[in-house]
Amino acid sequence: MKIYGQDFTDVLRRLPWQYQIVVAAGSLFIVITVIHIAHLMMTLKLKPEGPSIFPAKIASQQKMTGSLDPSLAYDTVNKRIFMAYTSQEDTKNGPMMSTRLAMNKVIGAAACKEWLPVTGADAGFEAKKDTILAPDGQTVLRSGVWHLETPALVYDPDDHGHEWKLYAYKYFWPDNPKDSMSVIKHYGVIVYKSATDPFKEWTPEQWLFSPAENYPPAPYGSMVLLQLNRLDASLKDVTAYTRPSAVYKDGALVMTFSAFTDGTAPDRIVMISSADHGNSWRYVGTLLQKSDLRGVNPADKTPYTQIAGATLIEQEGKVYLAAVLGDEKQFGQGTFIFGFDDFANGVLHRDPATGVPAVLHQLPLPKPSLSLMGGGAAAYSDGCNLGLMQTEEDGVSPNFKIYQTKVKPVENVTPNK
Repeated sequence: MKIYGQDFTDVLRRLPWQYQIVVAAGSLFIVITVIHIAHLMMTLKLKPEGPSIFPAKIASQQKMTGSLDPSLAYDTVNKRIFMAYTSQEDTKNGPMMSTRLAMNKVIGAAACKEWLPVTGADAGFEAKKDTILAPDGQTVLRSGVWHLETPALVYDPDDHGHEWKLYAYKYFWPDNPKDSMSVIKHYGVIVYKSATDPFKEWTPEQWLFSPAENYPPAPYGSMVLLQLNRLDASLKDVTAYTRPSAVYKDGALVMTFSAFTDGTAPDRIVMISSADHGNSWRYVGTLLQKSDLRGVNPADKTPYTQIAGATLIEQEGKVYLAAVLGDEKQFGQGTFIFGFDDFANGVLHRDPATGVPAVLHQLPLPKPSLSLMGGGAAAYSDGCNLGLMQTEEDGVSPNFKIYQTKVKPVENVTPNK
């Protein structure tokens, strides 16, 4: 094609040599790009398809900007699956973290793909703006927000009138961030409520557990029913319990917590159990601690340095610990499944060669994540056909999402007899 009697070669010859180089380099770049895209498309076509990763669809009546930390409970009689989760919400008082309930929309192959909200003012735990008082009970100490996160929902069919039990971590976040970590640690508790049916009336919120005396300080300490550090001398240095997790197994209600001593990451994962549906508790033991991580390495042999949390999950009659491990660069780098040699006594299966807890399955993050938080907090139910559910903050936005992975926690499980 010619323009004013000149073709592309004629036009190029009239340009200064510097511009000729630019045109040549640009043309070469375009050719290389086309070749690369063609090669990439061929590679993608030849690459086997992996599991389909997609966010869970949760219908919410609140202004939810993010969802995280799922907990699943299966009503095998009525074939209903319920999920408790943390909801990130924008309100007139700023961002709030509340815990909400949802029920699976359909059963069958698509079970747990879509969720309907469980309505009612007392279903879940509601964040609220508040002020906390000094020990004299009159002086305002701080203004801020009571947030609620990391719920644990469990179905206990043998506890008539309290079959559904919901736990969550509640903490006070002050408006002034200057001493926020100290305030959060001292004003953090595990709360509880129950119901005979998730759609019916729930009991009032109870402050169930705190670490020790003065956690939280007066006048709030008297509201706590049990200081967990009293259960065993090995817990005396624990200053915060977070991320409750619960299963009902063989007539026992079993819970785990992330236990903090100092710093911003848990020091260990501890287990307690109750033989009377939560009326009394005993300390079972420490399942996982930071010192165990020296022998748990990723593919590049760089050791993990911290535990971001853990939850109990049950698959085909067996209970597993789904832990989130990471390091200072990224707190959560996926889900790590550990098995039990003796669940009732809190003994994880350990590698005979190294003596450290053995990872049965490692599930990476659903999406490549650029965020410091990362993710990996997980939930699972045999009633769902879409595999393990995982939480992640991918770094593209400041909001978390709950993903369906279509991957089971452990493949080829032999059910308990």
